[in-house]
Amino acid sequence: MLTSAAVLAFVVGSMSIFAGAMAMRGWNPGYSVLGWLPVYNFVMGILTVFIPTILIWRGSRYAMISSILFFGIHAGATALLFLGFRDVVATQSLFAMAFRIMVWLVILALLYFQMRGPK
Repeated sequence: MLTSAAVLAFVVGSMSIFAGAMAMRGWNPGYSVLGWLPVYNFVMGILTVFIPTILIWRGSRYAMISSILFFGIHAGATALLFLGFRDVVATQSLFAMAFRIMVWLVILALLYFQMRGPK
């Protein structure tokens, strides 16, 4: 389960790096992009690849804590988009953030069941 959780974290982090970098380099996806959102995606993607992914992969006792922290940051950013920028942010961005939260919920579930496994 740890391998699956680490792979999911790596994939979602890599997707964020790619999407953020493309938008920061001027790629026009065909919808309006908030100025700070690509930077957020890029930075959080890099942090995801190098912090929770590695902690999960190694089975660190900090894997769950870092995953909860990253889930919370993404949930907060998503709430900010929904509440403060709903009329400005593209629907695609909201779906991407919701997808990211769902992936983190799966990661948290995998870690939880790994921790509760047979002792």
